[in-house]
Amino acid sequence: MARRRTVPVTQTRTRATRPTRAAAMAAPCLLALSLAALAAGVFAPASLAAPAPPLTVAAHAAAGSIPAPVHRGALRISGPFRDGATVVAAGLSWRAPALPHGLKLVSFAVGYTWQSCASGGKQCRTAADSTATPFAARDYVVGHADTGRVLRVTETATEVVVPSGQPSADFSTITRSVTRTSTTAVHAYSHGKAPVTAFVNGTPERKTASTEEYFQVTGPHANSADGPVTLTYRVDDGGWRSMPSSRVLYTGKLAVGPHRVQVRTANQAGGTTIRYSWHVVSMAAPAACRSSRRGGCWYAPHLDSKGRPMRWDWQIGRVTALQRTGGKAVDIYDIDGFLTTRAEVTAIKTSWQAATLPHPRTVCYLDLAWENYRLDASPGKYFPASALGLVYYGYPAERWVDFRQLDALKPMLDTRVGMCAAMGFDAVELDDIDGFDPPSTTGFHLTPGDVENYLAYAFNEIHRDGMTALWKNSPYLSSWGREYTDGAVVEECYLSKACFAAQLAGSSQYGITCTGLHGGTPCGWDDFTTDVTTHQPTGKWVGEAEYTDDGYVCAPGRTCPGAREFETFCKSVYAPPYGFTAVLFESNLDGRTFDTCPGQFRKH
Repeated sequence: MARRRTVPVTQTRTRATRPTRAAAMAAPCLLALSLAALAAGVFAPASLAAPAPPLTVAAHAAAGSIPAPVHRGALRISGPFRDGATVVAAGLSWRAPALPHGLKLVSFAVGYTWQSCASGGKQCRTAADSTATPFAARDYVVGHADTGRVLRVTETATEVVVPSGQPSADFSTITRSVTRTSTTAVHAYSHGKAPVTAFVNGTPERKTASTEEYFQVTGPHANSADGPVTLTYRVDDGGWRSMPSSRVLYTGKLAVGPHRVQVRTANQAGGTTIRYSWHVVSMAAPAACRSSRRGGCWYAPHLDSKGRPMRWDWQIGRVTALQRTGGKAVDIYDIDGFLTTRAEVTAIKTSWQAATLPHPRTVCYLDLAWENYRLDASPGKYFPASALGLVYYGYPAERWVDFRQLDALKPMLDTRVGMCAAMGFDAVELDDIDGFDPPSTTGFHLTPGDVENYLAYAFNEIHRDGMTALWKNSPYLSSWGREYTDGAVVEECYLSKACFAAQLAGSSQYGITCTGLHGGTPCGWDDFTTDVTTHQPTGKWVGEAEYTDDGYVCAPGRTCPGAREFETFCKSVYAPPYGFTAVLFESNLDGRTFDTCPGQFRKH
């Protein structure tokens, strides 16, 4: 038996702006519309500076006129209430409501949160064996620490709504939750039955190029009367080792070939063993860029025709890019792939003024984190529910993605990259590639190898679609990334004193030790600008962003202490022969602040 509680509808209007490291973005277009239609220019986004339409998402949300998700049935917890048994949130079905005129649905998802509570539903806490994947948590394996307590499940449906007539940077997230608390307490594990555990929060694919892995297991299911439980593990034919108290084991470096992890759980009642086998394969080699366009692939050079770092603007916080003209003109525009049309890309490349090129080139910004306001966001077709992990740095509209599930995520990557190619972009910037730093960030305990395996496919796909690729942040993997990419975007390296290889030389994390520029694993961005290739004889381009929000680099003309002077920033980052295109932005990247070295341009 259980008690049912319905949480009132909550309505929030959200703009996803990161205070630093890549402010993001905005609402996508109609869910039912294909990415191909978006690329073809079906929508012509309005400028953020345009007058607000009569009925905005914000106005609807403020008035409480956006209906919440609709459910049928009664939520119940089905299954045996016993340590180690599986219970299920059952009885409810959800659908999106009819929306007011002027609004459209972009994504819909149902998530689950499990808790255990003292008798009467008091003193609730996160259930013992909760996972990092709420959209895949309809089933719950009852944890040992839940014994003697009642279970509570909250089922939450979330809809994301955007304007239908005038695309904008606004979206509204509407949720409805139903909660059920059991009246039956969890029974103890059967006395005399051997204890068990299970792998949790994902495993590597059966074939992967990652040469190291983490595995997580649940707390052992056991009866306390059968004595203390021991957890041990072994990798391949190695010796048995005690499981760390975190219940996260690391395989160490692995050779190409078959591998197996075993975890044994034992007490006086006996023992059980779980196993997982997989195969490490060779990493895919970097693929050359191949384009059927006239002129072929475009490679951003380190230096422009005047011998200076090629100028760049980053406007992923705008619906329509702001053109820089005259002395403010730039050669590269980095803009949001979902908020741009083919017509806009064509206009930039054929009619806009550039600094040194005939016309500017364009970079398609894509985020590798999951964002619920994107066209392809509904868990299922493009993003498996089991691949959506912890919330991205406090932004509930965004979640980390399990890069280990490469095969399942390939359709998403292929479609997104294909969208950029269809719109005529010259290059692609992939953001949020550093989910291994630290490993617990995502909930999946990813390794550098997991990230490399995923990115090797993604960057090669970009090249196969006739565009060049840009690396993003993540200095510990940058020397590897340089082999697969044609340039880089880096944030706040001046603030963190981590722009150049010499600044990071000797530091070590995740089995990677940074060397000087001419060593095996340099971790600075001068590793790109000094990488001379046939296509980039002056080196690979690097764009560096500092933010006014950090309060460190001062605006041009202001008198500030030492290193904070804008001119000092430019001398340090832009002026050296191996320097970068350095710009001071606001973190929302909406084009309003653009202080670029060596000029002094502001507030357009």
